[in-house]
Amino acid sequence: MKKEFVLLTILSLLLVLLAGCGQESRENKTAETYTFTDSAGRTVELPKQIDRIAPSGGLAQMALLAIAPDKLVGISSQWKESALPFIGEDLRTLPILGQFYGIKNFNKEAVLSVNPQVIIDIGEKKSTVVEDMDQIQSALGIPVIFIEARLDNTDEAYHTLGKLLHREKEGDELADYCHTAYARSTALSEKIKNKPRVLYVGGAQGNLVVAKGSFHAQVIDLLADNAAVTTEPTEGSMSQVSMEQILTWNPDILILAAEAEPNLSALPWNELHAVHSRRVLRVPTEPYDWMGRPPSVNRFLGMSWLAARLYPEESGIDLHEEMKTYYRLFYHYDLDEAACEALLAKERVLP
Repeated sequence: MKKEFVLLTILSLLLVLLAGCGQESRENKTAETYTFTDSAGRTVELPKQIDRIAPSGGLAQMALLAIAPDKLVGISSQWKESALPFIGEDLRTLPILGQFYGIKNFNKEAVLSVNPQVIIDIGEKKSTVVEDMDQIQSALGIPVIFIEARLDNTDEAYHTLGKLLHREKEGDELADYCHTAYARSTALSEKIKNKPRVLYVGGAQGNLVVAKGSFHAQVIDLLADNAAVTTEPTEGSMSQVSMEQILTWNPDILILAAEAEPNLSALPWNELHAVHSRRVLRVPTEPYDWMGRPPSVNRFLGMSWLAARLYPEESGIDLHEEMKTYYRLFYHYDLDEAACEALLAKERVLP
């Protein structure tokens, strides 16, 4: 009887201890996480301390590169050779994870292998964003959040990232830059009453355009009269059009993407008013296309570049100084005057 009593006492103590451990474990888990509401209205449980982030693609990668490059555990695609001078040594060897959108080659196995605490998507709020984020989160068992970043609210996105990643100082500095650049461009746009008709073309033959009203066209739509009016702006990067349509639009200024190589000296390109007046520009592209391919924070430098080239007197922008500030903040890279000149060397297509 005495032995049974001792056994029951020991068993009771063990149960109390186990219950206490379970309670402590639950309390510890609660203390280590919190509920975050993302830009899609989804509530996601996140670690309070985030040190390992997987970007959803190029847009998120570019935005995160500015505020927390040390927290990235992978990149969306291989760095271009010409971009390497602007990229830190430790970032060059990160594994490639692919991306949600665009070419849609997100590699779930690769993501799981680098063990991120969270996957962050930043950029355009697509109509399917809730379903997309939920699907990836369910498939991987890793928290996935979306932070919207349009031209007019990227400052808010950086404030959010600053709090999320405990990088408030960096987030505030980046947010201030974006807010100032956008406010300056908006004020300039309101001041200029007769804006030039601008056409931005890509593709090797120059038959792809950034359509007015699309997410990718926000910079051109803000600062110019975007000639590329299509019936339905694509949700993707560019819309394919005919040469007849380009001739009909007949822009005052032609902007070429990096890969665009139309024969401007021959028909029918040389019939364009922009070519006649020799107002053809090529977008600088290192380490990313400044005008928004992909349409991430690089567009803020693109705004300054386009404003300086379209309205040199009215904008009052010292482009070299703007470049130095941007590269320091967003790429952690110090430009000198020679580097500024080199980055702009190809922008004038017709002498």
